[in-house]
Amino acid sequence: MSFSRIQMGEEELFEVSVKDLDGKKLENWRVMKRDFPRVVKILNKKFGLGMIIIDKKRKTDLDWAI
Repeated sequence: MSFSRIQMGEEELFEVSVKDLDGKKLENWRVMKRDFPRVVKILNKKFGLGMIIIDKKRKTDLDWAI
């Protein structure tokens, strides 16, 4: 499944810019609001942000502890 095509005026746009320690731009992401959670998951995996992302489809026994 791909990201939605950007359409101005339909809903909010989210723009994320990733830079290294020197300020050099590594990546730019511009997506529709509905696609932003998927971008966060991608960035979490790629850069090891250490975020716990709860997937509503996947239920585990210890979800209440998070």
